[in-house]
Amino acid sequence: MAGFLGKVTAFARSPQGRKLIQQAQAAAKDPATRAKVQAQAQELTKKLKDPATRAKVQEQARGLSGRFKDGKGRPGPTGSAQPQQPPADGPVYGTPPNEAPRYGQPPQQ
Repeated sequence: MAGFLGKVTAFARSPQGRKLIQQAQAAAKDPATRAKVQAQAQELTKKLKDPATRAKVQEQARGLSGRFKDGKGRPGPTGSAQPQQPPADGPVYGTPPNEAPRYGQPPQQ
């Protein structure tokens, strides 16, 4: 297992991870903790079902959708935003666009 999942698994098997897992299991079995979590879940459900909250969220979603359709959203791999150029008086890092990258060498000025 590589990456994030491997790190989580390694931590869970460590003494500190086992201690935290035991604390979480004990808290999950505690009736007071369960009641507190259930009350918070009910409160969130109530907020989500509230028409005013839903309308506000839908309005924000429409605004974001419109921004991305217009190309004014955050640039991504398929975004239509133009890449930013470095300032003319600043240093230029990386390989020039018409050369192949040279690994292990310092950036060209």
